[in-house]
Amino acid sequence: MSSRKYLKKRRQKKQQQSLILILIMGGGVGLVVGAIISAAITSSRVNLKPRQITIPEYTQAAQYGIRGLGDPSAPVVITEYSDYSCSHCGNFATETKKLLEREYILTGVVALEYHTVGWVTERPAVLQATEAAYCAGEQGSFWQFHDLIFANQRSLFVNPAADVSRTMNTFAEMLELDMDAFKRCVAERPHRDLIDADRDAANELEVTGTPTFFINGVILRGNQPYENFRQAIEDALVIGN
Repeated sequence: MSSRKYLKKRRQKKQQQSLILILIMGGGVGLVVGAIISAAITSSRVNLKPRQITIPEYTQAAQYGIRGLGDPSAPVVITEYSDYSCSHCGNFATETKKLLEREYILTGVVALEYHTVGWVTERPAVLQATEAAYCAGEQGSFWQFHDLIFANQRSLFVNPAADVSRTMNTFAEMLELDMDAFKRCVAERPHRDLIDADRDAANELEVTGTPTFFINGVILRGNQPYENFRQAIEDALVIGN
């Protein structure tokens, strides 16, 4: 074989090897990109199975209206401004509220009303949870739904832009709600005006953080020690008398 033919054949072989390498690298990049896209899609949905869901100690006091707890004619009314993704709100819901319920709500001394703040509308997962809880409230299960959301807060709101609708349906099934009515309510979104009204009220009241409470109109900021709530309630009772 002449040297010219040898060099030509060698160049062809190198070109083939380079083409194969490019194809392999391209395929690898494609797999990586595909994995990233798949992970992004997966992370944008939160679909907790029943075995993955933490079951809380459900609220026992009676619901009034769509989001009130206790006796609506109670001498002390606590208006709570909250956010389902707020960790301090979660601590209040799973700890302090339980103590208030046993000592004051079940005994008819205190009524608790749940409200949201404006920034929940900027977080799709939180907005879905908020609207779903109000839809459960139409069937008298607002507080049980609320308890489920807060008990599973860490799993639900890792990505505030996630779609949590499937898990909201699972919660509704666990509470044995009328699923046709629940899904219709979620689809029609009748409580968005209520959420917007809460946003406006929170702004007027200068609520800048959550949770924020108004105990017969007197502000108490944050999930403070239970004794501070007790003192505020006792003060309200004295003023009321």
